[in-house]
Parts: sequence; C-alpha cells; structure tokens
Amino acid sequence: MAKKKVTINPVDTVVADTVVTDKMETVNDIISLKLEDMDGIGSVRLKKLYSNGIYTVDDLLGYGEESLSRMLDISWDDAKKMTMVANESLNSEDVLSSIVVSGKDFFNYRKDKIKYMTTGVEEFDEITGGFETGVITEFFGAFGSGKTQFMLVACIMSQLPEEKCCLSCGQTDESIVKSDKCECGGTWWKGGGMSSFGKQSKVIYIDTENSYRPERLFEIVCNRELIKTKPQTKTQEKKCETKEPLDDEEYEKAMQFVYNIHISRPRTSALQMLVVANLSSMISGELCKHCQKREITKDSEPTHQNHPKAKDDMRLESHDFEKDITANLVVLDSITGKFRKEFEGRGTLSDRQVKLSSHVRLLESVVESKNIICLVTNQAQEALGVMGDNIRPVGGNVIGHTFTHRIYLKKPQSMSKDKITAILVDSPNKAKNEVVLELGAKGIQEPTV
Repeated sequence: MAKKKVTINPVDTVVADTVVTDKMETVNDIISLKLEDMDGIGSVRLKKLYSNGIYTVDDLLGYGEESLSRMLDISWDDAKKMTMVANESLNSEDVLSSIVVSGKDFFNYRKDKIKYMTTGVEEFDEITGGFETGVITEFFGAFGSGKTQFMLVACIMSQLPEEKCCLSCGQTDESIVKSDKCECGGTWWKGGGMSSFGKQSKVIYIDTENSYRPERLFEIVCNRELIKTKPQTKTQEKKCETKEPLDDEEYEKAMQFVYNIHISRPRTSALQMLVVANLSSMISGELCKHCQKREITKDSEPTHQNHPKAKDDMRLESHDFEKDITANLVVLDSITGKFRKEFEGRGTLSDRQVKLSSHVRLLESVVESKNIICLVTNQAQEALGVMGDNIRPVGGNVIGHTFTHRIYLKKPQSMSKDKITAILVDSPNKAKNEVVLELGAKGIQEPTV
C-alpha cells in the first residue's frame, strides 16, 4: 500500500511570535486529514462515518476497533485495518517533526491567541478568571439551578466591547466618568466583552430544551443598565420590576442584543449533531441561507444544485459575505438532553456514548480551530453509593475528559430560593473554589442584602 505523502506549506514569516501560530495551525490541518484522502474507505463506509460525526482521520483514531466494527457493521479485523491505515496516513517526518514546540513559543502562541471574557459577575470572574476561548466550559446542576440564566448573561457579555468605553457614546476617557456614568448619561463599561463598540458580534445558541427566552434576555439588558433607562421609584426597585427604555431609539439598542442571537432548536440528537457538523460555517457567516451550503461566486451567483433559481424576472437575493459578522460565542443548552431521551435503558448506553463521543469531539475541534468561547449546560444525576453531595454531570468520562472547565451550580437548602452556589469543580487555570450568587433581575448577580 502506497503511503500518502503529507507536506507542510512553508512559512514565509520569520518573526518569533508569528511563526509558532502558523506552525501550530498547519499541524492542526495535517492531523485533521479528511477521511476521503485515506485509502481503503468506500463510499458506503464513508457515509456511515459522516452520519456519526466522524469527518477526519483524527476523529477516526478516537475510536477503538470494537466501536468502529459495531458502528460500521464490519468485522473486528476490518476495523483494525482501518485504524492501521489511519495511523499510516499521519506517520510522516513532516508531521512528527512539527508536533513539538518550545515552551517559549507555546507561551507566545497562547498570549497572542487566547482571550478571556467576563462572566458578568465580578465575584465569579475572580474564581474562574472569566470564560476562555478555544475550549469548552460546562455548567451542570439540577433543574432550576440557574444554568440557562448564566447562558443568557453570557450572550449579552459577548456582544459588549473588549475595551473600556461608554456604551452610549463610545467615549474612552475615564476622567469624565462619575459614579460609573458617562457625561452623556450612558453606562461606563469596564471592558471584558468580545466585540467592538458599534460592532456587536453574533451568538450561536443551540437550544435543545426549549429554554431560551428572548423576553428574559431583553429584561436582563435593561436591568443591567446597558442602555439608558427610565428612573424607577424605590417601590419599583424593591419589586425588581424591569426597567424600560427611554425612547424608541433606546428600545432598538436593547433589542439589538436579542437580534444578534441566532437560534437553533434541533428536535432530535441527530439534528443536534448536524448543527454542530455545520457549526464552522455558521460561526464564519459563510452559510447560504437558501440552501445551507457555502459555494457562492464573487458575483453572488449560486453555484450549487439546491439553490433556488430566479423566476419571472425576479432577482435572487444575494448574500454578501463581507458584511457578515462572525460569532464569538456558541451556547449549547443542553448537550445531553436529547441523547438521554432517545437512548433509554442500560442496553442503549453503549450506543449513546459512542454518538455522544463523536459529538463532543467535533464540537471541541470547531471551538479550538475558530478560537471562540463555547458554553454548554449539562443535566445532573445522583451517583449511587456516594456519601455527601452525590450530584454528578451526565455523560461520564466522554464528557469529563473533553470539557476544560466544569462548574457546578448548586441550590443549598439552607439558603433562600433565589440563592445559588457556583462551584468551580475542575479547571487548569484556577484552584477549586466557590461563590454564592443570586438569581435576580440582572440574571446572575451578586447577592443583594
């Protein structure tokens, strides 16, 4: 069998800070070789692999021979041969010599590429360091523990500017600020978002449990005073009534936070996997809304078969990719809900875990390659035979070994119904820690007296 030659494109730049970035991105491309470039995979097997969320050699090597034989309905020996071919396709000097980088280069790579977004709560920022790009952060907890409220606040934070400025006029001079208010009356923003002033990024919200409410997000925007709002009486403040915009212009500013969120509501786990499979195009704003494909010419002419044709002298609406604003945040709420409903009982557990594994691996790959923030919620269950707090996230090791940061939202019985405890269970950035927060008019907020 002829071994495929894998080559690395030469890097033109010689600047220390940029060489490693180019190098690592090239390595990622190599390790993510497409399955169609492998020898010995027919069209039938290729379709089965695609249907299970396996698109690259790297994805394939994440499965054992037993899982592949069951998935493709082939013998164990055939599955073994397939993994051997996959390993051989990566076995080249060009690949192997490029995988290892120096500590200095890797430090500079992360410094230039990785960003952090505020969680929207200062005390929570202190224990987590904020939401990190390029990795997946998981929130798990019982029903009503505030998982979706966290997601809504994050959707808002991602649309706010990275830099310090007034959210109304864009002023950047801190000397004119009094009591967190600009001279124009607008709210002074301390920075920490993922957008620029006047150029809000979009959000991809995958809602599998029908829990997203745009009305609630609008309320949070107003109550956080991200726009100018009507002053309230002390009675209204005590009742936590939603603040209302001053005029139509301010109303549209508040609604823009809602409009920038693109919603997907997959009804099945298969559709959920399909959304994630097309996530890269959605993030980049390159998905044709007519046919859900990407190939459009510079003149905005359709080049693919399923694109509708113009009729009766009507022009087809063009899609200007240059004006598209990319997404900086992906929310998956929740990741395991559909899988638990469709794969019930111990007899289906193995099949569920196989599909869930390919699902999270693909999600992880997209998040890393696009360098975006990804937040997922997860359901919780009681672990039998465990003393004390026996609440554990659903998914087992498939989930546990993929998500970088894990946050447990707990509602202690001794506290009021509006109080929750956010526990940083696992993170390479921070030690285990916890903070008491409140579910209120601002979504997730610091406890009020």
